[in-house]
Amino acid sequence: MGHYTTLTEEPAFKVTGMTWKEFQEKWDALVEEDGECSYLSLYHWRGEKSEQDPDALYVNMECDEYYAKHYSDAKLAEFISTVIAEGDYAILEYADTDGDGGHFGYYITRGSVKPLEYVRMVDGKPI
Repeated sequence: MGHYTTLTEEPAFKVTGMTWKEFQEKWDALVEEDGECSYLSLYHWRGEKSEQDPDALYVNMECDEYYAKHYSDAKLAEFISTVIAEGDYAILEYADTDGDGGHFGYYITRGSVKPLEYVRMVDGKPI
């Protein structure tokens, strides 16, 4: 997108097959590759090891500015699809701030990014 939006759903998901350091290095490389004017630098990650699964890492995203021009939303979703554990999913969701009540976002699984669909409904029926 290219207009001001608000991040309404921060993705949190499981990562397997890499350490926290490897995850962070992969993210940092993407931000650097995106260039000096990268909007990816708005986003940061927190990770913690799983006590139940020693090979898993649970990460969640934090954002410096929730109300911003989130130009890198698709690139962020694509990154998540490359690191998320097989069988897990994440949702990345934004809301328009221009008053029309619009939303957009992504349903992300390993190797797949699908746009979320929003249907206006009244009494449980699409209008």
